[in-house]
Amino acid sequence: MSAEFQFDLSWLTDKEKFKAKLNEYINVLKMTRKPDKEEFFMTTKVSVAVMFVVGIIGFAIYLLMSVLPASLKH
Repeated sequence: MSAEFQFDLSWLTDKEKFKAKLNEYINVLKMTRKPDKEEFFMTTKVSVAVMFVVGIIGFAIYLLMSVLPASLKH
């Protein structure tokens, strides 16, 4: 949320701040909807693909940081 849309809650008590934040979360949940089957599967495919790419990058970094220096010492 950008700064221009945030409200100044400094004058509220902690209990009132908690209630205001809770109402904010409830309003967001009210606006959500269940995705249809196609949207769900597309999101799943993209998530799995991103996890795979991040895993490959992590493995490459692991190889560079552990295997390569060990092979250069010999």
